[in-house]
Amino acid sequence: MSYFDLIHSRGHEGVFFCADPHTGLRGIISIHDTTLGPALGGCRMKPYASEVEALTDALRLSRAMTYKSAVAGLNLGGGKSVVILDNPDQKTPELLKAFAERISLLKGNYIGAGDVGSDTQDLKTMRQYSPYIVGLAEEDGGLGDSAILTSLGVFKGIQAAVKEQLNRDDLDGLKVAVQGAGKVGFLLVGHLLEAGCTVYLSDIDLHAMANVKEAYPAVRLCKPEELFGLEVDVFSPNAIGGVITETIAHTLKAKIVAGGANNPLADESVAAILHKRGILYAPDFVINAGGVIMVACELERKSFRQATDKTLEIYDTTLRVFDYARRRHLLPWDAAQHLATLRIQEARADGLHAGWGQPPNRDELIRQAVCV
Repeated sequence: MSYFDLIHSRGHEGVFFCADPHTGLRGIISIHDTTLGPALGGCRMKPYASEVEALTDALRLSRAMTYKSAVAGLNLGGGKSVVILDNPDQKTPELLKAFAERISLLKGNYIGAGDVGSDTQDLKTMRQYSPYIVGLAEEDGGLGDSAILTSLGVFKGIQAAVKEQLNRDDLDGLKVAVQGAGKVGFLLVGHLLEAGCTVYLSDIDLHAMANVKEAYPAVRLCKPEELFGLEVDVFSPNAIGGVITETIAHTLKAKIVAGGANNPLADESVAAILHKRGILYAPDFVINAGGVIMVACELERKSFRQATDKTLEIYDTTLRVFDYARRRHLLPWDAAQHLATLRIQEARADGLHAGWGQPPNRDELIRQAVCV
């Protein structure tokens, strides 16, 4: 399949390949849809096995960002960028500068934020060279670490899934397997333990697991291969995407799958396998929207409290997706995609879409971003 076949098959508006011979920059900026507003999405910086793998990642993630923002009720479109690194030392201030300057070439049609491999210090560096960067630390004019609200949103999504699947308003006594001890997984463990859950945790990074254990002694650590075989109420993937393969979906011993990882299902067919086995899947782009809500509020100069209140709405949004799925005889993933698509189609029908030039609120969003 050619690059253009990949791009056309997912309905993207455009993909921008950028390079810099002096720093070795190899970047891809993917813009899926700008009907509701500028395409916002994180800057992922990591090694990839191939350029095709990097492009595929950018395309999948940018499409998910379109759905995520649309379902959350944000006036933003979907975008994502990736920087292909050969090793961590390649991410120099000079490379960040070069990438930020190339983001600026898109004149606000894409707005970058933090993601795997990029932290608030990286974003601070990039912001010196492009106004189209958000997700800054509080001391730099932002709202802080987006993992805080991402984890809160995932927790609210788990609560909604428990309400739907188990008809319970509380989580006390439930068993939850958390995959991933990064920032989101770390914070999610705290929410779950506070709610009375028994929490099992695994990560390939033993140091990260040790940090969680030190902060939360009640958490039960296990090996990565053991986590999938545990009999639990909730399996929560919070690391890399694609971890739930067809094989795992056929053997998973959980009643609910709900986590913060983007695209945790290896492909969309896995959702059907889970459904046939009576396992409720809470769509990732619905429940992990706390991070994009937070950076959207940063763009609009809203407070952390306002961002938190908006994130708490993920509980009701998730229940709305489940209800829509039940009434329309759809899988929850399909239902969430339908709801996102409906919002975008309604905006187009109202004449709000003007392509890359002037989606709604773009001028005001960019003006505010520049003034941060």
